[in-house]
Amino acid sequence: MDALTLASTRDLVWLSRHIAEGMLLGAQHSQRRGAGLEFQQYRSYQAGDPIRHIDWKLFARSDRYFVREAEQESQMHVCILLDTSASMAQPSFTVPQLSKLQYARCWIATLCWLLHSQGDRFSLIALNDRGPRRVPEGQGEDHHRRVALELARLEAAGHWPDRAQIAPLWSLFEQPCQVVLVSDFFEGESADITGFAARLHAAGRPCLPLQLLVDAERTFPFDGELKIHDPERPGFTELAAGPQRADYLRAFAAAQRTLASRFAAQQSPLTSVAVEEPIELSLRRFIDAHGRIG
Repeated sequence: MDALTLASTRDLVWLSRHIAEGMLLGAQHSQRRGAGLEFQQYRSYQAGDPIRHIDWKLFARSDRYFVREAEQESQMHVCILLDTSASMAQPSFTVPQLSKLQYARCWIATLCWLLHSQGDRFSLIALNDRGPRRVPEGQGEDHHRRVALELARLEAAGHWPDRAQIAPLWSLFEQPCQVVLVSDFFEGESADITGFAARLHAAGRPCLPLQLLVDAERTFPFDGELKIHDPERPGFTELAAGPQRADYLRAFAAAQRTLASRFAAQQSPLTSVAVEEPIELSLRRFIDAHGRIG
């Protein structure tokens, strides 16, 4: 799915199903049993398998019977945490209609459809300092639609919430769940996104990080005079792009190494994605990095 389509599509239900079904069609047959979003989740039908586990759509296309492994396994709750602070409003410089938040909407809705396809439960929490937005745990097509509608309503504003604002949310993680944390991880002076993830890890709630960037943040392809504005801070900084490029790239690389090492210490590899990248590719990389989701 190209970046312009992601930017212009407002029907997240249609878009996410379209992307997810394309990914499932490209799946290879399962080589081992087990639940979770692995794109090797089909196997040939065997005598004794319940007929209800047959994928009839795949049968119609292939004239062969295949069974979804994930449908026969226990369900899992996947909680998706989305950073909706102001920096997530950053648009791509090559596709200005596409922001980090819009990419996150499409990515999360697609992940939720994949979770629905394997029978898992999922929930959504969107966080900034103006208060959380939440869709409680559920499953099924109607629940996917509820998540998609809430995603479409979200706006990027303010800051990551402080510890006092986050405190009431900890009760939501008392029951076992797997957490997917979607953010650009641009932490301001008071933000503590990685600290929040570390606390989840310490509580036995695996936190799988997805970092969303625009490509220009990784490459700094600018020339001439620049005015830099941090959406989470007042004012502008003026500078000449050329002399700043090498320093910026060094600082960015160092910050990325530090961020990745923090998550590596929690056995949760960081997946860093540019919003110009097709969602099906970034989702595959994310799932491959963690073995499975759910």
